[in-house]
Amino acid sequence: MAGLQRVLLVEDNLELREMYSSFLKDNGYSVETANDGEQALEKSKTFLPDIIFLDIMMPKMDGFETLSKLRNDGTYGATTAKIVLMTNLNVNAEMTEEAKKDIDGYAVKADITMTDLIEIIKSFETA
Repeated sequence: MAGLQRVLLVEDNLELREMYSSFLKDNGYSVETANDGEQALEKSKTFLPDIIFLDIMMPKMDGFETLSKLRNDGTYGATTAKIVLMTNLNVNAEMTEEAKKDIDGYAVKADITMTDLIEIIKSFETA
């Protein structure tokens, strides 16, 4: 498999995290998971993800703060990774202009299917 193979999945909901992770692994992706922003930053340093699915509402450090650090601090190895916010919030209302520039896309968790995750990844590979 070519393209974006290393996926960092940042989701505080254990059930969703395990479901998404298992599905992506079953489809040939290398997946690391984190349950909050702090853990995401640490994992990103060593895993060097190609794409990050990032929840917004998380304990310790929310998705917006995590996003800013991933994008603007090279020590996390994710300045060029594709970052997709995953939320059930009204993204446009919650997001600053800077955050809008830092993301590559977003997905509404209530509407996304397992297959959609792979379609999102593939959309960046063909862009």
